[in-house]
Amino acid sequence: MPQLANDNTPYNPKMGDGSRGLVQFVKGSSDGYLYGSLNGTDYVLIHTFTASEMKELALPPFVLIGGSASDITTDLGATSKAYISETR
Repeated sequence: MPQLANDNTPYNPKMGDGSRGLVQFVKGSSDGYLYGSLNGTDYVLIHTFTASEMKELALPPFVLIGGSASDITTDLGATSKAYISETR
């Protein structure tokens, strides 16, 4: 199961359009902010993780985990982690 990069590197789901997936957030010292994008440039906030949690969602072509609700360039930090599992 891939881990989303803590340094704001976008992840491109491999199952293509219409896939669904699970995102598991393991909270360390910081909250996590899950962003998605259809074009890889314009990101919108999908979900805020304030505790360890698992969420099912329709996967956009690009997803990333960040450390800020208002700035996608803010790194998540080393102690919190997010994993993604693609399903159909």
